[in-house]
Amino acid sequence: MDDTIKILVLEDVPLDVELMEAELKREGMDFISRRVETEEGYRKELNEFKPDVILADHSLPHFDGISAMNIAQDISSQTPFIFVSGQMGEEFAVEMLKKGATDYVLKHNLSKLGHSVKRAISEAEEFLEKEKAQEKLAKSEEKYKTLFDLSPDYVMVIDPDGNVLDINQRVEDDSGLTKAECIGKDINEIFKLFVDDSIFEQDFMDEFLARDEEQPLELKVFQGSDVGYLEMHYAPIMKEGKIFAIQIIFRNITERKNAEKALLESRERLSNVNAYLEAIINASPFAIVDLYPDGRVKYLWNPAAENIFGWRRNDVLKNHLPFLNERNYEKFEYILQRALSNESKSDIELECARKDGEIIHTMMAAAPLFNADGKIQGIMATFADISDMVAAENQIMASLEEKEVLLREIHHRVKNNLQIISSLMNLQSEYTQEPEILKMFQESKNRIRSMALIHEKLYQSKDLAHIDFVEYLKSLVDMLLNFYREESTDINVSLKCAEINLEIDTAISMGLIVNELLSNSFKHAFPGQKSGEVTITLSKNGRNYLLEVADNGIGIPEDVDIKNTDSLGLLIVQTLTLQLKGTLEHYNEGGTKFRLSFPDKT
Repeated sequence: MDDTIKILVLEDVPLDVELMEAELKREGMDFISRRVETEEGYRKELNEFKPDVILADHSLPHFDGISAMNIAQDISSQTPFIFVSGQMGEEFAVEMLKKGATDYVLKHNLSKLGHSVKRAISEAEEFLEKEKAQEKLAKSEEKYKTLFDLSPDYVMVIDPDGNVLDINQRVEDDSGLTKAECIGKDINEIFKLFVDDSIFEQDFMDEFLARDEEQPLELKVFQGSDVGYLEMHYAPIMKEGKIFAIQIIFRNITERKNAEKALLESRERLSNVNAYLEAIINASPFAIVDLYPDGRVKYLWNPAAENIFGWRRNDVLKNHLPFLNERNYEKFEYILQRALSNESKSDIELECARKDGEIIHTMMAAAPLFNADGKIQGIMATFADISDMVAAENQIMASLEEKEVLLREIHHRVKNNLQIISSLMNLQSEYTQEPEILKMFQESKNRIRSMALIHEKLYQSKDLAHIDFVEYLKSLVDMLLNFYREESTDINVSLKCAEINLEIDTAISMGLIVNELLSNSFKHAFPGQKSGEVTITLSKNGRNYLLEVADNGIGIPEDVDIKNTDSLGLLIVQTLTLQLKGTLEHYNEGGTKFRLSFPDKT
């Protein structure tokens, strides 16, 4: 409170006010005062001036002290109210004290006024402090009660003899017991409903309370088929230096215990995994190495790495890979950068030099290693020694090259032999002038040339097992057009063929079939007119090939049965169709069309 006392005086006689103020000054009091004599002025000063003490006459012309006291009790009940009157009987004074007045002083005895004011202010201050303390205590008790009831832990309060004084809401919710059922009972009786009996030996509570407060006790509790764990703490509540009560706190640590158990199991599994990984890494036939981002060996250099490259683990730790050189460094650096860009690389051949100088071939793979934050912290690399495989591959390639040269030579010789046969037939044909015999010789030479053309294409091809049949057909058509140039001056041959590669046996049969059918069109489809269209179509539908040879000529006469004919050419076509396990269809609409369908042997 401010040292200057604010005094409100309810008095209609100014001289009496001066006498009061003089007496207070004589007592050495520092104060300021305001005088009022009406209810309106009184109420205003109560709200605005907010006096520390009120001095009031009990009777005024327009107001009275009793009403003023009642108003003060409504507006500022803690403000001391002292009657100062010249006419106040003892009975009236006692009655006013009972109704709330702080004191009374008679005007003819103002020497008591200073003492009365000091005592009233002191009592008011003490009352205010006491009220504040009680309010603080009430708030503290309310806060404690709130924390007590809302605590997630189980809290019980017992007396020094172990009898329950209070339990919080959590105990009621989880135990199924009400507060009324617990209060007054021995805490051991309640414990035995949930806790393993083995802990309840004689003087259990005495032994527990004798423990170090900082060392909790773990309890195993049972709720039906479920098992949980509680951590038990206690705190004594002191009063006048003695233990008044004991607060026992049970914290549910079931999740923590389960987490600890899971952590132990996880560590055990991790230890087993690490043991398995270590065994796998050490037994691996591949060199396994972990690298820093700059390419230095970090930790891992397994026994296979020692065997493949020749360096011991202690020789390479924290160092760059010793087998890198000018020939392989650029490729290795490329693999390293790709792995650091979160890209795994595999099947990269790398030529390396062992410690003893021997050059070996390795197959390298690399992948990024991540830390717990998902950032790349290094690279895991593996190396397989493929020197034997490379040597075997080189030997096989050399052998294949020899066989390819030999095979090309065979095709070349077959083609030459067929040309020799064709030349012999050509010489033989010079000994006869019979047109039919010459014709037979020429057709036979065409058949031989169609087969020789196959071997010529294979000799020129990179693939000795298959032939580009479209290119073959172009050459065959050109050869036949040239041979039948007199009969086919204005005959146009168009090819509508997909890109198809055929193996040699199929290609020879197909070549002979096209030779016979195309020759047949040139000779018979366009008599006298010398012009027309011939179309050759080749496609593949699923696992079947489809060949069509069609012309817009006069067609095959109706009385000719192509399945029973003495034509050598058609007989060759039917025979080769059977060899191909195909089917041959004939159409005689707008010309002649032969359709051959046969399966893919591969």
